[in-house]
Amino acid sequence: MLFSPASVLSEEPRDLDSYRKECADGKTIYCIAIGMEEQKSGNLEAALKHYQSACASHRSRGHLRACTPFLSLARQMDRLDKAGAELEALCKGGDDAVCFYLAKEYFKIAEYHRGYVHLERLCRENFLPPDKADYGPCYHLGDNLKKTGELKRAEKIFNFDCDRDPLGAKPSCDQEEMVRLLIRQDKINGEKNVRELKLIEGAAFGIVVIPLLGLFLLVNGKKRWLLFLRIPAPVLTLLCWAVWESHAKQEFVLRADVFFIIPAVLLALLTAGSAHLRLQAL
Repeated sequence: MLFSPASVLSEEPRDLDSYRKECADGKTIYCIAIGMEEQKSGNLEAALKHYQSACASHRSRGHLRACTPFLSLARQMDRLDKAGAELEALCKGGDDAVCFYLAKEYFKIAEYHRGYVHLERLCRENFLPPDKADYGPCYHLGDNLKKTGELKRAEKIFNFDCDRDPLGAKPSCDQEEMVRLLIRQDKINGEKNVRELKLIEGAAFGIVVIPLLGLFLLVNGKKRWLLFLRIPAPVLTLLCWAVWESHAKQEFVLRADVFFIIPAVLLALLTAGSAHLRLQAL
């Protein structure tokens, strides 16, 4: 039995000595239960040892679900290479079922690239899992590529699986269409973000350049430039500020940007006032 360690842990009183005896007899759930208790107490070495016992005693039953806490804790302790060495050796020795289930365990603990190595080969070789209800290596490879945002690679994997066996790989065929929609949506969002970024960059450029250009035009002193400086220039500066604000409120917590915006806006207003006085003097 493997699936209810919580039920074992909830029994009162907890007789850890009897748990250890059951664990020594190869009963996986008790090894995991003791490991959980040791891990809660901070005894990671002891926890790892019991998780390893659970993994070793349950490994012969096909899947490797009992190895999840062992590999997870080993990863936390930077010992994953050593912890997975025996399983990796079985995989390299030709046990494709171990390769398949080990890859799925790697995915559970977010070691995606380790899992990809095994599933890419199994996908190419059309490995069939022992569990006939399992979708197979191509599906799991594509699904995890999708989770990590590698949509184009996921699309290729689902497409490969679907083209090879449209009936048997229907889940991959369904996922292929879904990934295509995601790629299309990402492209649309990317184009939208680029347009918004260009607008924001233009607004920042306007806030800085319009007042500085105003100083140059004020020195020039021609009437047409003074007319531009009196109203259009400050209005354009304020419009650029308004566009920038729509972005800044979403992106910035510390508004350091105000240290260049406020002086720029004040400069535009002062330049407008000076231009107005000069026009009245003409």
